[in-house]
Amino acid sequence: MIEAFLEMMSAERGAALNTLQSYRRDLEDADRFLRARGAGGLHAAQTADLSAYLHGLEAQGFAASSQARRLSALRQFFRFLFAENVRSDNPTGVISSPKKQRGLPRHLSMEAVSRLLETARREA
Repeated sequence: MIEAFLEMMSAERGAALNTLQSYRRDLEDADRFLRARGAGGLHAAQTADLSAYLHGLEAQGFAASSQARRLSALRQFFRFLFAENVRSDNPTGVISSPKKQRGLPRHLSMEAVSRLLETARREA
C-alpha cells in the first residue's frame, strides 16, 4: 500500500521527488518497527502501535520536528487508506503532535540587556 500511496501523491498532488523519498523512508521505517513488534505491518497498525513507534523515535533522540514530520507522513498515509476503503478508521486521529521546545533567543536587545544587568545589581 505504500507504493499505491506514493503513486497517488505523485500523480494527484504533484509531490516532489524529495518529498516522495522522505515519505517512503518514513513509512518503511514505521513498517519495519511494527513488523518487528509483531503488529503485522503498517497497514494493520493500531493507535497504540503508532504511539509506541513515535515514543521510540523520541527515546532514540529524534528532534520533535523529525517526529512531527514522520507523524505527518503517517497521517496522510492512513487518510489515503481510509479514502480508498482499505481501512474503516484512521489510527492517527487521536495522536498528538510532538511539541517543539522553544529555543533561547539568539540575541537580546540593548533594553533587555540593561534590564538584566539592573536586576542583577539589585539582587547583588
